[in-house]
Amino acid sequence: MAVVAVSGASPPNRTPRIRRIGLALGAGLLLVPRGLLRLLPEAASRRLGATLGAIWHAAIPVRRSVARANVALAFAQWPPEQVRRVVAASYRNLGALSVAALRGGPPPDLEAVEGIELLRAALAQGRGALLLSAHLGDFERLVRLARIDEHRLWVVTRRFGSAVAEGLWRRARRGGAGLFAAGEGAEAVRAALRRGEAVAYVLDQHTPPGRAVWVPFFGRPAATSPDLARLARLSGAPVLPVFTVVEDGRPRVRVAPPLALVRSGDGAADALEWTRICTAVVEAAIRHQPEQWLWIHRRWKPAPPEVAAALAASADGCVGRRRGLRRTEAGG
Repeated sequence: MAVVAVSGASPPNRTPRIRRIGLALGAGLLLVPRGLLRLLPEAASRRLGATLGAIWHAAIPVRRSVARANVALAFAQWPPEQVRRVVAASYRNLGALSVAALRGGPPPDLEAVEGIELLRAALAQGRGALLLSAHLGDFERLVRLARIDEHRLWVVTRRFGSAVAEGLWRRARRGGAGLFAAGEGAEAVRAALRRGEAVAYVLDQHTPPGRAVWVPFFGRPAATSPDLARLARLSGAPVLPVFTVVEDGRPRVRVAPPLALVRSGDGAADALEWTRICTAVVEAAIRHQPEQWLWIHRRWKPAPPEVAAALAASADGCVGRRRGLRRTEAGG
């Protein structure tokens, strides 16, 4: 069945006044000494963060309507009350993980990571490892890890448009995993893999059309980075899903077995198919705990006209990069 591109159901952008309020709150958090936050036990800091998230949801409706529209589209069978409950819970989760991240603290105990033996076995092959993750649960907890045994850990991350937001997350990530800029560090990632290191990709964010492929995500085409799949094919590094979820108030890091990614002989086709598989894994993890995903993100945005036309004609809802479409059109 063909999947057609649909415009995101996001409402108009938030007003400048609301934007200023959000930036002011973020700037205030930057001024809070980390040592002061560490006076609180971790559980208490999470409760504080959840309370702040609830206040944010109720009093400062930044992207609240975006989140509700996203949940309603992803779970079309849900009644409005359930949609609102999940969105409210996602704000509380975001508040809790934000305060916990700013508080800092020791990295996760490797021996407490569920499935760590799978990751160790993958790294032992000597080709490094690519970790597939998402903004799910306490996703910043993974970033606190600087190393996996003797292997360095890196995270591919996008830069924030807001200097305040960038400052918050750079502060939270100090002393943890190394950072590669999304879309700019392919050779650096390949070098890290050649050294036998681990590189994590968070594959649930909108990617600019010039760098994206389009694959289904909750039944709708989503512009997605093919970089993880492309680097997996070039390097031969195994791809392991790694998600950090919160259960009973405690974050748990879980590693799943390497994905079965089969080569076809066509690099572009493999990048598209492997990206589809990885995106389906992310979707399944979110479906399991939807209240812990970042629904405020504008994940589904309108596709360019040539992509929309290709999606309408697609049998599986997958379309490659725009430059490939343009070459096809130029060639007749």
